[in-house]
Amino acid sequence: MANLPSQHPNLSLHMVDRTLTPLITSSRTQDQLQSLSSVSQTALLAHEAAFRLGLGAPQRVMVEHGPNGPVLLHSYVSRAASSMAQETPSPRVVQIDGEAGERAGGGSSAAFAPGHVESDEDAVAPMLVGTVIAPSADSALEARRAAARLERVGREVQTRWAEMQQQDQSTANRS
Repeated sequence: MANLPSQHPNLSLHMVDRTLTPLITSSRTQDQLQSLSSVSQTALLAHEAAFRLGLGAPQRVMVEHGPNGPVLLHSYVSRAASSMAQETPSPRVVQIDGEAGERAGGGSSAAFAPGHVESDEDAVAPMLVGTVIAPSADSALEARRAAARLERVGREVQTRWAEMQQQDQSTANRS
């Protein structure tokens, strides 16, 4: 995992969970880390927006900025997508009580909490967001390959996470 960024020195790579905790990053400075975290937060907001619009769970988002501009790839690695034996869980949006709906002119007394789109699998292994940024469209193919590798690493992390959760539950049940 640690050498993935070194395999793609001209790309920016970053993988986070829903809390924006970096699992893999190619950032070398605090400013780069903050920038990549900000881009990852935007990816999470796009994922949430897709759910709210009824579009389902996106797998990837690609943004190209003109023929010589940067290329941005986001991959959403969910536990359900990595497990063929399980069906994809239906999304659940958690509501919180508040006055936001009333202030917005609606009659509802509930507001949606940002960042709270959840699925039943989140308790087992969290969704991960992989981000790859290429300096230009000329590097798009390398960026796609790096994104695929980042997704594979993400699925491996989720598998190990789930195994650890099962071990913890087994230990707790024995006590």
